[in-house]
Amino acid sequence: MFRKQLRRIKVYFLKFIRTSGSPHKIALAVAIGFFIGCIIPIGIWGQTVVAIILAIKFKTNPGIAYAATWISNPYSVLVLYPVFCFVGSRVIGSDLSFHYIEKRFVQLMHNFSWDSLLNLGSYFACSFFVGAFIFGIIIGVLGYFITYALISEYKKRKMARIITKRQKKNS
Repeated sequence: MFRKQLRRIKVYFLKFIRTSGSPHKIALAVAIGFFIGCIIPIGIWGQTVVAIILAIKFKTNPGIAYAATWISNPYSVLVLYPVFCFVGSRVIGSDLSFHYIEKRFVQLMHNFSWDSLLNLGSYFACSFFVGAFIFGIIIGVLGYFITYALISEYKKRKMARIITKRQKKNS
């Protein structure tokens, strides 16, 4: 089963790498997806809609932008969201401790309701969105540069292979 999962990851990675478009456009789509994936909480359909609209606006690949929003998924939010809240609380000057934030998130995850979410309070929400915005920018920028480097390198190697093949064919 583990090999099957690795194979699936490899297939999707190769599809991503082989996507048509300039390295800038592909990297920009990843950056948009990462940013939106951080600042809009999961479970809200707006994450998908906003990522696709921004991708279209910036003339990038909406599919890649949508896929990149999955940086926040049910598994990663268990780590990301408390970190967002902690960093945001430090920026806005709130005294929320990481232990308190983590404890409240665990309670919320085990017994979710909209009332319990609203009862977290405005400081909690404000610290979340400030931290998410900061991390969204950082992760988006990192995602852009890493993706740009990977795609550029892949396209250079691909072009070198094509040139080498043509030279062998012509000689």
